[in-house]
Amino acid sequence: MSGSACNAYQIRKIYAIGGALGMVKRGEDDDLLHELVNGMTGKTSIKELTYGEACKVIGELEGRQGTPPPRKSGRPLHKSVPGRTSEGQRRKIWALMYQLQAASPSKAQIGDRLCAIIKKELGIDAVPKNPFAWIDYKGGNKLVEVLKGYVKTAEKARGDADG
Repeated sequence: MSGSACNAYQIRKIYAIGGALGMVKRGEDDDLLHELVNGMTGKTSIKELTYGEACKVIGELEGRQGTPPPRKSGRPLHKSVPGRTSEGQRRKIWALMYQLQAASPSKAQIGDRLCAIIKKELGIDAVPKNPFAWIDYKGGNKLVEVLKGYVKTAEKARGDADG
């Protein structure tokens, strides 16, 4: 067997994302998640994956979920503080901010703009250096949904102006 075996965290993460994407049928090994794993690795069981294979499967699932894959810079991900926003939420928020900037350009720096949105929508003072310092996980989810609405509105307005 080449490479070390995948760990329990990776297995749980694969099932969690697969479940969120509606790919898992409880008690069955022929669901969409297992088909994906088999197609990518040739293995029929998620527990048989190596660490590297599990990383690839997780990357694929996160891609389907809309989460950007981890950076290759070698810089470790920031550990999430329990009860605070997760790394995935923060990435999604920044991705939405860049989409908003593309759809509705502003002279304000993107960090300042995010802080203004946090203040308006969540009533929390934020600083551009660490805008997520006082946002809890639930607030992070709300912020993602609010930003999706901002982006949709901005893209719609831009589309109306172009057409």
